[in-house]
Amino acid sequence: MLTGHEKKKLLSFLEEDMARNDVTSAITPDMKSIAYIRCNEGCTLSGIDEVAFLFSSAGLDARPLARRGMKIKKGKKVMRISGGGRKILSIERVALNVIGKMSGVATISRKASEISGVKSGKAAGKTKIYLTRKTTPGFSVFEKKACIDGGVMPHRRNLADGILIKENHLRFFGSVEGAVQAARKKYKKMKIEIEAENMKQASEAANAGADIILLDNFTPARAKEAVKMIKKINRRIVIELSGGISLKNLKQYVNLGAGRISMGQLTKEAKIIDFSLDIRKV
Repeated sequence: MLTGHEKKKLLSFLEEDMARNDVTSAITPDMKSIAYIRCNEGCTLSGIDEVAFLFSSAGLDARPLARRGMKIKKGKKVMRISGGGRKILSIERVALNVIGKMSGVATISRKASEISGVKSGKAAGKTKIYLTRKTTPGFSVFEKKACIDGGVMPHRRNLADGILIKENHLRFFGSVEGAVQAARKKYKKMKIEIEAENMKQASEAANAGADIILLDNFTPARAKEAVKMIKKINRRIVIELSGGISLKNLKQYVNLGAGRISMGQLTKEAKIIDFSLDIRKV
């Protein structure tokens, strides 16, 4: 189900593409038509609800033939659209861009979740995979939905969603402890996460009372050592690993005792999946 904010975003994509003033479609005879969206390569499907809304917003009948999160084989039809041919043609490219990009994020996210052994972002007792905030401005909300379709979780939906004190934040404080105290004073009920770039910072964050410690760019061996050290200080601290973790080396990090792994690769290297729209009947 789409939120009002998501619907406004999608309509803005049509406005950006001038889909309401398509001069090429304007010279095309306007006949009632039937079209299908087909997937041209295997993927994990995402964006099907968004595409249905794009077509239905123009008064077209859009019927999904597959569900979000499904593994789709090459050649499968995922949507049937019927109505005025001009409207279908005008919305075609925006719709394919949305479903292609979202399915790309979902597909690489599914690969990560399968490597981790977590088929659901809520699986207990295992390291959960998270999408970082390295998302595309303007399309972030849809990339975060797509990662969920792929079995991973968004790290923070926005800057108001959690406190993450990073290296540049720490430059404004005298110590890690001072940063934690300032955060605790202003936001008494919020979880406080601290980024640590070495063992010393990780120890300081644990002793300062951080709820979550993000170990940034640690090798597997150093991460294992840091996890053990943090747990000795406080077993309730949630430990997150990030930085330089990809599908190629993910297996080396998933069994080190951390609760989370966040991966920028899930958006930075997500392939746009190839979908096409074909008008079959006029």
